[in-house]
Amino acid sequence: MGRRRAEKGGGGERPRPTRAADAGKSARPATTGRHFRAHRRIPLWLKISAASLAAVLVAAVAVASVMVMHLQNNVQVADLNLGSTSPTATPADDNHDALQILVMGTDTRDGANGQYGTAADSTGAGNSDVMMLMNISADNKRVSVISFPRDLMVPIPACRNPKTGNFSAPQRAGQLNSALGLGGPGCTVAAINQMTGMSIDHFMLADFNAVKELTTTLGGVEVCVNNPVKDPASGLDLPAGKSNIQGEQALSFLRERHAFGDASDISRIKAQQAFLASMTRKIKDDGTLTNIPKLYGIAETITKNLTVDKGLSDVGSMMSVASRLKNVDLSKVAFVTAPWSAYPADPGRVQLSQPAAGQ
Repeated sequence: MGRRRAEKGGGGERPRPTRAADAGKSARPATTGRHFRAHRRIPLWLKISAASLAAVLVAAVAVASVMVMHLQNNVQVADLNLGSTSPTATPADDNHDALQILVMGTDTRDGANGQYGTAADSTGAGNSDVMMLMNISADNKRVSVISFPRDLMVPIPACRNPKTGNFSAPQRAGQLNSALGLGGPGCTVAAINQMTGMSIDHFMLADFNAVKELTTTLGGVEVCVNNPVKDPASGLDLPAGKSNIQGEQALSFLRERHAFGDASDISRIKAQQAFLASMTRKIKDDGTLTNIPKLYGIAETITKNLTVDKGLSDVGSMMSVASRLKNVDLSKVAFVTAPWSAYPADPGRVQLSQPAAGQ
């Protein structure tokens, strides 16, 4: 009796746990506590969405890789400098340094260009009818484009023929556009390096087909002429005023010389500069450099029809140059022609006019 009262004295007997309560305790996980929460199952729809997104990303990377490889395989490559004197300048950083890029157009009739004449007109690499040296400043704020007349008489250095390995004889005075035929664009680079004391970083060489396809891809380029032009020799047929030209008409415009100015190569250079400026405006105004499908279309056209140096043959390098140009203020782009005067030995040709050319 006394023992039983002592148990009651603390507020009454404590009820013994039932078997059901004991069973509930033993059923709890040993790790259960206030810092642990029950694991939630991931909804099936979320799993499917995550798997689908991963598949899309993998596919996108694969497609991008194939596209880059495709563009890479399109590119034709030639040596940058074929001169007998090895270049001493350190290669430029395409992303940050000032760049000198020589843009050339060849009149070759080889391959797809055969419809514009016979093999006798221009064989192999042909002659460089267009030579424009583009300089991009290191801060990307200024671009200058210097045109060299095709009939410019300059010293031509000894150039190594990439096929035979033999060097051509140096010339004290040769026509600049003929350097291309001595071994390729690298000989023209060597001649202009020697003439200017510069070190050209890259070159781009385009043929007739490149002009036709690029202008078609862009949807045409706007040009303006003061008077109607109808020239059976070039095939150019334009009314007075503004016209949007592409394909054959664009090529005819760039080849035309009889209808412009005094019908000289110098007058044709001015028309080529105006055409290039108009094409640049169109690309920027259309937002092409930020439109991936359009940009890829241009890249496809360019890589199929251009010959470039090894340093520019990588698609990444081309994109680096394009990204530097996309933000350039067009008012800071200057087109000039190298100062010239008549060549005394042949008035039909020209020479650099000093001291203006040196400056």
